[in-house]
Amino acid sequence: MDKQIAGALDREAIKAFLKKQSTGTLALAAENDSYAIPVAFTFDRETRDFYFRLGYGVESRKWKYIETTDRATFVVAAETESGWKSVVAAGELEHRNTTENLDRVTPTDAEHSDAEHERNIPFYHVFEAPSELLFTLARLRTDELTGVAESTDD
Repeated sequence: MDKQIAGALDREAIKAFLKKQSTGTLALAAENDSYAIPVAFTFDRETRDFYFRLGYGVESRKWKYIETTDRATFVVAAETESGWKSVVAAGELEHRNTTENLDRVTPTDAEHSDAEHERNIPFYHVFEAPSELLFTLARLRTDELTGVAESTDD
């Protein structure tokens, strides 16, 4: 019987995996309390940053946790044809302008503007949205990116 083991994904394998994914789990913290939320994302292959469109209600817990999290973690996991794969990213989470820069030109040091990243984030609704909901773009400035793939030890 084959034994399942895990092996590290290299940079190109991580990028290829993320290109086919659209959702993951963003983990935040406030002192000794944690908060994790499913979010849709887009990934910048050059900078290795992740972009999220976050919705905030009037008394949003998410906002509180983002404001108190110095270092956020984002996890993308999925079963593929060759077995399970997962990627873990960590870094600083920051809010970005969105609608104000829709017509802004692409920065000279980037392939896409923030607004272009926002347009590529899929919309997913997992609950009844409150009438007063604010959407903002957030970027995870990734300083750590690792991946693991399931494989068989024959």
